Amino acid sequence: MIYCCGRYHVPTKTVIVAPDFLHRDRKLEIIICPVCGSLSACLTQYNIKEQKYETIRPKRKKTAKFIQEVEAGKWSEVKIKYGTKERAGFVYGVNKVLKDGTIKQYAVDFNGTKTLVKVI
Repeated sequence: MIYCCGRYHVPTKTVIVAPDFLHRDRKLEIIICPVCGSLSACLTQYNIKEQKYETIRPKRKKTAKFIQEVEAGKWSEVKIKYGTKERAGFVYGVNKVLKDGTIKQYAVDFNGTKTLVKVI
């Protein structure tokens, strides 16, 4: 059942997604809402590590891309959890231009930690 426009609707299409090593009992439900006519999707899966069910619902503008990614198998790939120590050593550069013409260069790692490198 997918919630949209103040009520629950029966999905028009249900896709069984292949399990991976982190999740099992994966099911993608797709509906075109009879009230507003928008495309909605809901991915329900059982997380083996945390021993509970998860529900993933994309935003309305990204629903079509989300459905394509799930059906293509991109959700079966290994994802590194945001904020883990596994990728803390890698950094990328970010330049911020201020209104007075100065540029601040930051080194940002994948955990979201910023360090100021220099001001030009």
